[in-house]
Amino acid sequence: MKKFTLLLFMVASLLASCSNPTFKQEEISIIPKPVSFELKESSFRFESNTSVAILDISAQKAANYLVGKLKMAAGYNLDIETDAAVNGVVFKKVDMEPEAYQLEVTPEQIVITASDESGFFNGVQTIRQLLPSQIESMEKTKADWLVPCCVVEDAPRFSWRGMHMDFSRHFFDVEEVKEFLDYMSLYKLNTYHMHLTDDQGWRIEIKKYPLLTEKGAWRIENNQDTICNERAVENELYTIDPKNYREKDGKKEYGGFFTQEQIKEIITYADERCITVVPEIDMPGHFKAAIDNYLFLSCTGEAGWGRVFSTPACLGKETTYEFMENILAEVVELFPCKYVHIGGDEVRIESWEECPKCQKEIKKHHLADEHELQSHFNRRIEKFLQSKGKQLMGWDEIVEGGLSEGATMMWWRNWVPKAPRIAAENGNDMVITPTAAYYYDYLNDHNPIDRTYAYEPVPDDFTPEQTKHVLGIQANLWSEWIPSFKRLQYQAFPRLIPMAETAWTAKELKDFDDFNARIQHHYSRLDEMGVYYYIPAVKGLDKDIVFVDSVLVELNLAYPHNGAEIYYTLDGTVPTRNALRYTEPIVVSSEGEIKARTYKGEIFNDLITAKIERQSYQEASDYIPGNKGIKKYFLKGKYKSMDDIHVSDSSPYIQADTIQLGQYGEGTDFAIVYKGFLNADKDGIYEFEMKSDGESLLYLGNELVIDKATEERNPYKKYEKVALKKGWHAFTVKYLPSTKPKAIEVRYALQGEKLQGFNTAVCAY
Repeated sequence: MKKFTLLLFMVASLLASCSNPTFKQEEISIIPKPVSFELKESSFRFESNTSVAILDISAQKAANYLVGKLKMAAGYNLDIETDAAVNGVVFKKVDMEPEAYQLEVTPEQIVITASDESGFFNGVQTIRQLLPSQIESMEKTKADWLVPCCVVEDAPRFSWRGMHMDFSRHFFDVEEVKEFLDYMSLYKLNTYHMHLTDDQGWRIEIKKYPLLTEKGAWRIENNQDTICNERAVENELYTIDPKNYREKDGKKEYGGFFTQEQIKEIITYADERCITVVPEIDMPGHFKAAIDNYLFLSCTGEAGWGRVFSTPACLGKETTYEFMENILAEVVELFPCKYVHIGGDEVRIESWEECPKCQKEIKKHHLADEHELQSHFNRRIEKFLQSKGKQLMGWDEIVEGGLSEGATMMWWRNWVPKAPRIAAENGNDMVITPTAAYYYDYLNDHNPIDRTYAYEPVPDDFTPEQTKHVLGIQANLWSEWIPSFKRLQYQAFPRLIPMAETAWTAKELKDFDDFNARIQHHYSRLDEMGVYYYIPAVKGLDKDIVFVDSVLVELNLAYPHNGAEIYYTLDGTVPTRNALRYTEPIVVSSEGEIKARTYKGEIFNDLITAKIERQSYQEASDYIPGNKGIKKYFLKGKYKSMDDIHVSDSSPYIQADTIQLGQYGEGTDFAIVYKGFLNADKDGIYEFEMKSDGESLLYLGNELVIDKATEERNPYKKYEKVALKKGWHAFTVKYLPSTKPKAIEVRYALQGEKLQGFNTAVCAY
């Protein structure tokens, strides 16, 4: 009998262990990383009769969300009770810091402790991530709905954990917004910034000014649409969503807008997920969609463009202020949030310099210049918003004419590091959202997850008092080249995930290797959610390929990713999964074009293309130079073009160790010429890189290799490849500076090897 009892006990224990298994630490992948996580033996199983109890109304949204997820994915119709359950899920209110939570999971019970609805909701998102990825399914599916037994203590680093979407350049509808809000909630992001107006389209109904949406929400295709259409020929990820077109008076127009009822619907949906929605109504610049239809707003009675930016609203007319305030009066009634963002960036002040009314306004209020005129405008709008119980927010350009005491700044121009310091010293709050890390309209290749993760948003030299003014961080999705929700997903993910960890997790707890291991588990979750995310790009085709007889082309993924494979073509067609699959380096012996992209199931990424060019070797010089270094000719004078720059054997020069701008004195009335011989130590294909701010030329012998003309945001780089025979090769570099001389550098290497500068080790004269 004793043996039989023991056997029953062993069987019962075995069944219990099978029904409530113990998880391994490597199976846990909570993002953002919590303050503390302790894994325990066994697990909690959700079943069709699991109890859910809330002991305070502040837990209602979190309980609703959890029950809703289980109903959708598991088919469970769980009731929410108001009495403490002995078993099941219990939401318990205690005093804690805002948004913080504690989670304790045993085989019998899950207890979520918090002090506010956001804290409870954040706890549910951790449970969501501890459940299998099938919890994200939009239809009933089979899974073991297990949560590992654990103890979690957690609280956010920042109160502002934001994502931004631009609706003006390309539009996204209500259902797409809701889907994006669900992505945000999973990663404990709590602020959704809607960029609703800009030059390219007005996207929110304003009842007092119906033309804003009747006409201002629609456009014939512009240059942004045209570029997307051109890219879509070979890359369908740039296809403009056809549902955002309409036919009007025989014309095809692009656009769309939110009615005020739809805005309320979005806000309600976000609020159920403890997400605050912040509107942005750009003013006084980026206002062309309004000026086009209400011409009295401009300085001249016409809408238009400057060299880069649109002509702003006139700030010398009282009617302008009335118009702005009437718009904002409707906006503040719709959005219950604390802030209203008015943009304030990239304003073309030249029109105000030429406008008598604006100049009169400057004199009337004793303003120093047009920047202060914009600050004067900001203060008037801020005073109006404050009368409505709201606070003004703007991009960091609002610093330039002086910040008012209550304004909150978004720092986006990482090349203007003084802006956050000015704001902090002035006592103004700020949100950190620089292009260097958090502009997700930039390609993933240029702003990858490791760079996003490594970025520290609080400046190193901030004092503890200044740090208090950093509300948090935000990533932005400007939609010039994001013409569909599929492309928006591709640009946002996976970079949204490391940003979310920085926003939540304490700096000292962050570790990229640990994060990178955890994020691997999240791709299956994104798959379940239907997110079209970026997969690693093909490396090896970033520059054109040159060969003499043949060349071995090696392709690689930018980083390892399970299930990702490279497909390529050599005939100029776009590779599909039916194309050649890359398994080993490719021998290429004919000219053409190689195209490649990565596939993972139905997901593919942007197309990578490289031209393949055959060259003949350029023979080495018969001349053997005797002096190490480079001849540098500094020519003073005003040169109109490269054709005016000449040196001869008798021209005075100095010996230089490398090609660099160095000291050039003041002004821009000069040119520099570098001459010498470069030693190619073997026959081969050599790659050359020129970095310059102005007009620059690189000759090898008499052949022009690189011709670089001035462009915006200099300096920039240009590359070319040349087949060289072993030996000394004469070179000439000519440099004509831009209006702001910055750099002239030349580097080289054998094709595929690391570039090095022209220097005395390889150059002579």
